[in-house]
Amino acid sequence: MKKILTVLVVLVMVASVSFALEIGGSTATAIIGDRDVQRIEIDQEIDIDLGAVHIDVNGGVDYDLPVKNYAANYLVGASYTFSIFKVGGSIEGNRDVKLGNMKVYADIAVENVGADVDFLFSADETKDIFQGAEFSAFYNPGPFEFRVGYLWTENGAPDINAPELLTDGGLYAKAKFSY
Repeated sequence: MKKILTVLVVLVMVASVSFALEIGGSTATAIIGDRDVQRIEIDQEIDIDLGAVHIDVNGGVDYDLPVKNYAANYLVGASYTFSIFKVGGSIEGNRDVKLGNMKVYADIAVENVGADVDFLFSADETKDIFQGAEFSAFYNPGPFEFRVGYLWTENGAPDINAPELLTDGGLYAKAKFSY
């Protein structure tokens, strides 16, 4: 009887943990260009949720068409959600700079509409510590995300929300499909 009770307790604990853990992801593709640069960006994101804690593990490849060169990058981040607010941070790097940028952010969202503010910092000793800020608004109908925003920077700092081609800042619009 004691062994059966132990097995039941373990099964209940495993069942409760499995319902609290969610794993998902998304794939985003962007084609960006002007007269100087034409680029295809492919980004893969893996999301892990455990209650109010969210963990991101992202990777991407950018392919410049005229020069036929590619760059690879990564991002690891975590956030905590309470009520309609979310706060978090991330680190990112690429093939050349292993630890490049750090981001701290705050979001507010009601249902599927919201806004966020991101502050960008650099761990690269060749750059200024403060890299800029991004302000954006989003709408998430189902698996889609539509975002418009403005990236303010003088240091050529890309962000996860803005396409990387906006190295001097500017206005952007973006669409994403998540699964």
